[in-house]
Amino acid sequence: LLCGRSHLFSFVLIKKCFCYMKGRKGYPLFPYTVWKKTRCRKGEKPSVGTYAAILPMAAVILFPFYLFVVGVFKRPSDERRFFMAPPAVWSMDNILHVMQRKGFWSALELSLTVTLISMAVILAVQPLLAYFLSRNQGKRFFRLAYYWFILGIFLPFQVVMLPLVFLCKQLGMLNVPGLIVLTIVFAFPINIFLMTGFVKSVPRSIDEAAIMDGCGPLRTFYQIILPMMKPIVVTVAVLSTLTIWNDSTIARMLLWREKTLPLYVTSSFAACALMMILPLVVYLFGQKYMTKGLSAGALKD
Repeated sequence: LLCGRSHLFSFVLIKKCFCYMKGRKGYPLFPYTVWKKTRCRKGEKPSVGTYAAILPMAAVILFPFYLFVVGVFKRPSDERRFFMAPPAVWSMDNILHVMQRKGFWSALELSLTVTLISMAVILAVQPLLAYFLSRNQGKRFFRLAYYWFILGIFLPFQVVMLPLVFLCKQLGMLNVPGLIVLTIVFAFPINIFLMTGFVKSVPRSIDEAAIMDGCGPLRTFYQIILPMMKPIVVTVAVLSTLTIWNDSTIARMLLWREKTLPLYVTSSFAACALMMILPLVVYLFGQKYMTKGLSAGALKD
């Protein structure tokens, strides 16, 4: 649940939809209605209805996480106990055993290499590309290029998986550089869609004022537009990091000898716990920008 991208993406969008639709007439929203009736004013104590609505949802979210934590610190001798029971002795032996296994550090190094290089290219190229695509929608070439990128969202990966294997084999890309290239390519559609929608919400008058002051297109982007794109850039960075770090399909398809960390992790709770550290840290640092970044561009004043 913590490593996945879809749960995080859905939660942020649903939360923003609730906040947006509560202020519009003609949108009866049951979850918001329950929240409005059960919320407490400043200085009041929460009502029974508030706890009745919140506690079941909190239990559904926290119960799998509790089982995961218990599984990480259980010893083999505790496996015969009730699966919900906490371990008799909280031990780090499982985590230390995974770290001492052959191939763990090489898999970790490969995953870090692929993630860092891919993110460096994504953050260096895609914001600039999204800016020029959004500001030149009136030109046919840029409009067709934008639609070409967006088509990738609707193309299932399973459809192109086998042709990609044969193509990469002919091009000699069944290796780590080929994995990095495909990772960057598959990150383009959704990232361009999000960042282009954000840039469209930025008034063109800002660009016009910068041009009148003598700024060229690149200087306008790097000194004026890019700082304004901070929420959506952080959002794209978080979502892309989660996707690249947790991806095992492309790596399994292209790598024959090397293993990334998702391929190395099998059924060990401890290995999954080690794999969660980087996505969790990235999310904690970027969470305050994610809701703003995902919702920007959806509405116009």
